Amino acid sequence: MSEYRDLMTNEGLTEQELVVKKSYVQICTLNTQVTNFSYTELSQLLNIDMEEIEFWAIDAIQNKIIDAKIDQLHEVIVIKSHMLREIKLAEWKAIQEKIRAWKERFQRVQHVMQASQQAQASAV
Repeated sequence: MSEYRDLMTNEGLTEQELVVKKSYVQICTLNTQVTNFSYTELSQLLNIDMEEIEFWAIDAIQNKIIDAKIDQLHEVIVIKSHMLREIKLAEWKAIQEKIRAWKERFQRVQHVMQASQQAQASAV
């Protein structure tokens, strides 16, 4: 980290803050199909001590880097989603599908509301 001392000083970052930011970048590159990570896996992947994994997960959840649950009993972090560093074609298609499903649900609700308003108007 000594080669980055000037940058760290200019940006007001500590070595610990850089390690955390690096771990955020690493977690955002994970395959979104895998959700369960043992403390050991994350410790190795993120180069963080096992004792720090829960603190890291809580911090990442609070900073909205991941949407996850911590299973202390089984020592597993269940990551439901994470920020994406780069949105690829598969992610765009998944986003498009979610928007399509929301639009269909909205249209059904709108149709029900219109039918209800028409029924009320007819009753008057």
